[in-house]
Amino acid sequence: MNVRLLCTACGRRLSEPLRPLPELPARPEHDGRIKPDGSRHAPSTVPRGAYAVDPEPSGAPFVAHPDPEWAGAAIPGVSMSDPEGDGFLMSAGPRNTLVVHHEDTVGFLAPNPALEEIGCCGPPGLEGPNWVCPGCGAPVATLFADCSGPFETHFLPDVVRVTAV
Repeated sequence: MNVRLLCTACGRRLSEPLRPLPELPARPEHDGRIKPDGSRHAPSTVPRGAYAVDPEPSGAPFVAHPDPEWAGAAIPGVSMSDPEGDGFLMSAGPRNTLVVHHEDTVGFLAPNPALEEIGCCGPPGLEGPNWVCPGCGAPVATLFADCSGPFETHFLPDVVRVTAV
């Protein structure tokens, strides 16, 4: 059964039709090399036309990990050094985000005017939801588009509604 993601605040459509996946696939390997199209983006965790729920914390805010030896991913596929400590940061962001392929949101979202994230290949998703609903301006998703991790969008679970097509 295909579904669409809608803004809970205004009901506006936020995605192409999507099919649910039973679980989030493993994060794809990425060597960081330039692709034939000139980009360095890693592949999305989910294929085009699908979505999956990510049970782990996703995105901002970030907090120091209690184990200074831990070097896990604070954002999808990326370890972040703690600028105020000796260890690494971990995500304390929302759990159960809806992960979709970025191309399934093209034309349905608008950049968050309150943020000015800059990464070498796109917004890294460090400052919180960087996409808003164009209908009402509600922050709805974080695009992770820097070359260091998967090129994908994570919708906040409390501000989107999944409806059958």
